[in-house]
Amino acid sequence: MKNFKKSILVFMVLAFAKAYTVKAQQEITGIAHYQSKMTMEKPDDSTGMQKLDPAMRKMIEDALKTAGEAEFTLKFNRDESLYEKVQVLEAPKKPTNGMSMTIQMSGGGDTYGTTYKDLKNQTFLREDKIQGKEFLIKDKIEPLNWKVTGETKMIGKYQVMKATYTYPKEEKTEEQIKKEEESNSLLNMVEDKERVITAWFTMQIPVSNGPGIYQGLPGLILELNDGNTTILCNKIEMNPENFEIKKPKKGKKISLKDFNELQEKKMKEMQERFKGRRNGGVFIETRG
Repeated sequence: MKNFKKSILVFMVLAFAKAYTVKAQQEITGIAHYQSKMTMEKPDDSTGMQKLDPAMRKMIEDALKTAGEAEFTLKFNRDESLYEKVQVLEAPKKPTNGMSMTIQMSGGGDTYGTTYKDLKNQTFLREDKIQGKEFLIKDKIEPLNWKVTGETKMIGKYQVMKATYTYPKEEKTEEQIKKEEESNSLLNMVEDKERVITAWFTMQIPVSNGPGIYQGLPGLILELNDGNTTILCNKIEMNPENFEIKKPKKGKKISLKDFNELQEKKMKEMQERFKGRRNGGVFIETRG
């Protein structure tokens, strides 16, 4: 029975691949519209959130929820794409008990930050910030070892197939673990779990692309699940008029490795600066 299921999956992939080859010979352009949403889980005793004052905890949870809700567009053809957040004007938030909090999701190579992908050369450009300073990250697209499960469903009029990718877990030294336990950083209150990405892609749009940095499947990704964040495509414009993809240009050029190291350094400096201090307005810059 197990071999039979494998045979069906191989047949489905081959059938899709044949359709992909035929469609790939045609010029394809489009704009996919995505909506992101973050689902907050009730923290348990293993996270530092329970140690906070109830009013502060609610403020953090509300700020995280707002930070995770956004709209994005992906302009794409077979060779390149531009993924960017739709800018909207937000009403100023009223402070609670004299305190206010804003959490901004920065690029982090995943699904936040204006990202241009060159699929032919497997490179990307991404605009990102560290404490207000703009950077333009340029690096190679790392291949993702997707596992196609064969499970299917419908998203609107498109049939999609499920694929998963598990990020390698970072090995931490005893010294790093000790420092994190002693730190008051809100980022360290999040439980360290295995990170599994679930993507639903459609061969009806044979473009190997998707939100943020994600790509490498034989069809456009219409839904992406990353932990408690879901990004869902709710509209697709095929072959739109006046179609143009512009490369990002803002910021100091830097490699992804150097950017991550600098961001980690600045985050530690900020943690030390505010350690033990009471502050009426709290700003947190975190990774997407």
